Amino acid sequence: LSENQNQNENTYNPLNYQTIPDNILDAAAELTTTTSSLLGVKSIGVDYGLVRTGLAVTVGYDPKPLAILSDLNNTELSQRIIKLAQFEEASQIIVGLPFHKNGTEAEQTIVTREFANHLKCAAYAHFGPNAMPIYLWDERYTSKEAAARIRAVNPRANIYKELDADAACIILEYYYNDNGLGAQLAELPDNPDIRDVVHQAWLLKKEEEEKIYRQLTERRMADTKETKRAMMERARLFDEKLAKERGDSVDSTSSGKKKKKKKKRKKK
Repeated sequence: LSENQNQNENTYNPLNYQTIPDNILDAAAELTTTTSSLLGVKSIGVDYGLVRTGLAVTVGYDPKPLAILSDLNNTELSQRIIKLAQFEEASQIIVGLPFHKNGTEAEQTIVTREFANHLKCAAYAHFGPNAMPIYLWDERYTSKEAAARIRAVNPRANIYKELDADAACIILEYYYNDNGLGAQLAELPDNPDIRDVVHQAWLLKKEEEEKIYRQLTERRMADTKETKRAMMERARLFDEKLAKERGDSVDSTSSGKKKKKKKKRKKK
């Protein structure tokens, strides 16, 4: 039995990673990183609409519905998305771009591109240049597929309450499955005045953040100095108290010795 057990323990088990040689694990990790450049990249998916906009977020490679925003103009909507991206600690934003079935641009395509320009400006002003890239991704059929998925789970479901967020999930799902190949990087508008305003907004925000950081650092240093001063004062008082106690004990000991000497003299 013991020999068989030893043989079984030494038998190569593909599910036991401790038995796999390091060179194979390194090769597998390199292959995964090479073929999946989005590994570890967290994204916000946006299914833009004039009335409602669905948002989703990736958790690993598994998109989850995040929110449905409604009755907001492009500026308000962009600010909300930027705040959500910051809260979720996302690395990028993926906006679904609608096309006709034959791949030509529709009216909604132009409207979505205009919104992407607003979102790009808001991202630049808040995060800085290239800190939060925004990509446009072909979203043909995502709404129909989202509706089909919702009906498959619950035929009586209110599609309009879930459709946009689920469509945003599908946008992210396809984007990640295709490793982002074919996505269009959104750029700032060509208007130099708009570019200058956005850049100045970023510089102002950066200056304010640096000012707050300096104030916090100075306050922390002041608190440290005050704490150090208080600790030194407590140490001084403790030393004085200890010295006093030692002095009292020395005085009492010496006075006791003097009394004993006096008594000895009387006996003589």
